[in-house]
Amino acid sequence: MNKNYIMQHWYATIYDQKVIQDDFQHILSIIGDTPVNILEVACGSGRISIPLAEAGHSVTGFDIDEYMLARIPHNTGCLTNFKYFKADALSDDWGNGFDVVVLAGNVLVNIITDDDYTRGQELFIKKAAACVKQSGHLYLDFDCVNWQDSSPEHDKEWIVFEGTDDLGTYGKYIVMSGEYSSKTRINKGERRYEITPNGGEMFAVVKPLVKHFPTYEQVISWLEKYGWEIEWQAPVSEETFHAIIWARKI
Repeated sequence: MNKNYIMQHWYATIYDQKVIQDDFQHILSIIGDTPVNILEVACGSGRISIPLAEAGHSVTGFDIDEYMLARIPHNTGCLTNFKYFKADALSDDWGNGFDVVVLAGNVLVNIITDDDYTRGQELFIKKAAACVKQSGHLYLDFDCVNWQDSSPEHDKEWIVFEGTDDLGTYGKYIVMSGEYSSKTRINKGERRYEITPNGGEMFAVVKPLVKHFPTYEQVISWLEKYGWEIEWQAPVSEETFHAIIWARKI
């Protein structure tokens, strides 16, 4: 069993156990009880998609992370109205004919690309419009924070989560902050995985962590450009730095 498999399996399993959020309840309250056909982009292990399917909606999800997708059968039980597949959200087709597309969990900020981040984020809004029916809806949440400039000299680190998976592997997922530019709105840091396999020696893997925080105004302009009309949004302020938008394709 190679180190990459051990690390990725551990991460997907412990993420599934430790990352507990109740945003799906808010999403469900906005979508409503009447069954609709939903697409969730970057569905992971089904944290949002599965509760939506349990509520009676027909749900399709996709993600590029095969290890997260491998967790879905452990979580779905006997659900027949949820299907999923592996795909790259930037380069692959999302399908079409959906009533609702969900871009939740700060997916815009978490895009991984070697290209321009702003172009990738705009592409998500464009592809969302292409995959829903006329008068279909978009649920979108994203951070639009703009911190003060910081340099690697002021870095810090914290354990996001730790634990033991079903293979007996113990690990820690650690994030190390780094450099932030208020001009580019890009934050650069590192992720470190400290993994101890069952009966083996600890090894560490360090990966770059890059996030681009779009402005609220940027995202609103993309929504207008691709034919989205905002029907409801949560208040955005300097205290929240987070936007939640429900929009209709016109």
